[in-house]
Amino acid sequence: MKFNFRSLGVKLWLYFALFSAAILILIWLLQIVFLNSFYESMKIKTIESAANEIVECYGQSDFENTVDRLTFKNSFLVYVTDQSGNIIYNSDEHGLGGKQGGPGGKENQRPLPEDYNDFLSRLRQSDAGVISYTKNQNNGKTLIYGIDLQDAVLYISTSLEPLDATTEILSTQLVYVTVISLLLGFVIAFFISKKLSNPIVKITKAAGQLAQGNYSVKFENGYYSEVDELSATLNYTARELSKVEQLRRELIANISHDLRTPLTMIKGYTEMIEEVSGDDREKREKHLKIIKDETVRLEKLVNDILDLSVLQSGNENIDLQNVNLSETVKNIISRFETLFEHEGYVIKSDIGHDLYVLADKPRIEQVLYNLIGNAVNYASEDKTISINLNDMGGSVRFEVRDNGVGIAEDEIPYIWDKYYKSKEHVRSKEGTGIGLSIVKNILIMHNAKFGVQSTVGIGSTFWFELKK
Repeated sequence: MKFNFRSLGVKLWLYFALFSAAILILIWLLQIVFLNSFYESMKIKTIESAANEIVECYGQSDFENTVDRLTFKNSFLVYVTDQSGNIIYNSDEHGLGGKQGGPGGKENQRPLPEDYNDFLSRLRQSDAGVISYTKNQNNGKTLIYGIDLQDAVLYISTSLEPLDATTEILSTQLVYVTVISLLLGFVIAFFISKKLSNPIVKITKAAGQLAQGNYSVKFENGYYSEVDELSATLNYTARELSKVEQLRRELIANISHDLRTPLTMIKGYTEMIEEVSGDDREKREKHLKIIKDETVRLEKLVNDILDLSVLQSGNENIDLQNVNLSETVKNIISRFETLFEHEGYVIKSDIGHDLYVLADKPRIEQVLYNLIGNAVNYASEDKTISINLNDMGGSVRFEVRDNGVGIAEDEIPYIWDKYYKSKEHVRSKEGTGIGLSIVKNILIMHNAKFGVQSTVGIGSTFWFELKK
């Protein structure tokens, strides 16, 4: 792994190392720096808990047993005195003490602490009737706790044993623990970071190959689900880019063919006029007509390509108006009348009267012209085309049917793609190959429903519905 501070592996390694160091620093603070204060706070909580338990059982039969148990368990010295300082009961961890006048008498009792009067003075000055303080004595620091019981006083003291020796032992141990932990942390962090970063490195290398046009590259899975999802997405992207590249090549080949054919004919007939038919009016007119037709065809191809580019760019805005679709369909049909008359096409129409829709009229005319022209190109030998326009209640449905060779069911989803060539269809030389793509984009802009129903050997029906 190269030591690059911006690389994922190095950053993961540094993060793991810093995390280990932070944990060790926290341990040092808790075990060494704050150990004494933590110990003292725990002692205070323990003595408070014991005092509350003694107060609760004060005056009950098990009072003495409770006091003895707590003093022995926690190494306490306990005195219960009256308000004047006379001992009622006392107990310590060694079992010495007892009641005033009880078994053992006064000789079995500990004397009151030398600072007891100071303790009583502090307690009486307390508004809450509870005091807690520490005092330095010859044998070290002592924690003193007291409660005013109204008719008696509870005094508890315990030694806060010095922790210097314990701290020194812990410090020595922590030195070894720190060194070992840091070494292990660095090594483990190195291998974990390498394990986590390797899949990303492999994906990056594969992505570089994909960027260079190698669409067969495979992205490998990693050791965690996020990398697996990324690999799956990139593999899908590679497959789709491969399809796009194939379509691009086909598109260029088809457009090149469609451009070359009319250009070749224009060039050829221009040369014929210059060399052969220049003085022959009849031949010249015939050749000029061919040149004009091929120029129109070339112009249509270029216009269709430009229209499709504009539609797919998302920059085209449609102007929705109330359009009489019935009259619009009739006008489009009339454009094909010359073709119907001279080439024997038969059109059967059932067009509802005055059916209005919300649409951009020029764009819908383009849709109608392309769909009817498509039906003309793929009509069967009987050259019959059926056109219907029906009121569907909230919408108007347009249908155009040809009796051609039909489209295979598995190919129907692709016929709207640019230059897609069906196995059954042979694209007419009059078409540009992108008419249905234009239709699709215009209808999508209108939020229209559209589709095709086709059966091989019987024919195809293209349809769309526009809202009123």
